[in-house]
Amino acid sequence: MSMTLTLRQIEMFRAVMAAKSFIGAARLLRVAQPTVTNVIARIEDRLGVPLFLRQGGRIYPTAEAVNILAEIDRAFVQLEQAVMRVDKVARREAATLRLGAAPSIGRRLVPEVLNALVTRHPGLTVHLEILSVAQVLDYVLGGPGECAVSVFPIAHGAIRSTRLGQARLVCLVPHELAQRFDGAVAPGHLKDETLIVFEPHTVHGQAIARFLGSADVSLGRTHQARFAETAVGLAEAGLGIALVDEFSALSADQSRVAVKPVAFDPAFDIFLHVNHERPVSHFTQLFQRELTRQLAAIAAAAPCATVRSVPR
Repeated sequence: MSMTLTLRQIEMFRAVMAAKSFIGAARLLRVAQPTVTNVIARIEDRLGVPLFLRQGGRIYPTAEAVNILAEIDRAFVQLEQAVMRVDKVARREAATLRLGAAPSIGRRLVPEVLNALVTRHPGLTVHLEILSVAQVLDYVLGGPGECAVSVFPIAHGAIRSTRLGQARLVCLVPHELAQRFDGAVAPGHLKDETLIVFEPHTVHGQAIARFLGSADVSLGRTHQARFAETAVGLAEAGLGIALVDEFSALSADQSRVAVKPVAFDPAFDIFLHVNHERPVSHFTQLFQRELTRQLAAIAAAAPCATVRSVPR
């Protein structure tokens, strides 16, 4: 015989325990007293144990009834807590946004955007993961992430890559070399200088190649970095001049390097990736809007670069 109880049976049992009588329980539930008596009898029959002792016109719960009530009350507390959490999510008072970002924009730009969201929605919890190029697709496609931000598009049928803005190429120059550069840096300024470079197939490597390829410039010694943050660190240490995106440059120690504009069109597109086979959450949409807004504000505040004429 099944020992499963219905919610109605549980409700009546709790009412009897609270009222300490069948009549009181009937009043609480606004039902006839025989209905309560019959339901309790069915519960006892189903469980195979007596729940109440009848003495002198009164009822007394058995030890089994007390233990059952304790278990039911614990379950009801958990249920009430779950209902409260659901209500908060429905009213957008509590939610979690899981997203990833490429290192160059995950250090400063994305945290600034998330801070703006959390300020407006204090119940929002964020999970931010810094992702390599190879990790972005899996993170959005089948991983825990709702979205990811990078400086490259993703060519996959299930992924929608939306271009939200652009980032400029900037030059990080150790202060002991900064006096050589006046205004925006052109390819000719870097002739015979030691540069921090990237692998040719990377987004940064391709941007630098386009910049230097606009002039016949012979480079001096080069050091190679995998990530823009590494290039920033090498420039800060004085190993050479680094060409990175402007968002990576935000984390540079400007007591050690000067951030110089580059005479070059915007070199990096900023993309937001989502899996269009999944529903896009409300907070992912808010994140996209705020990121777009901040990118536009950064672009509008950028100074116009003036290029000093140099030998080419």
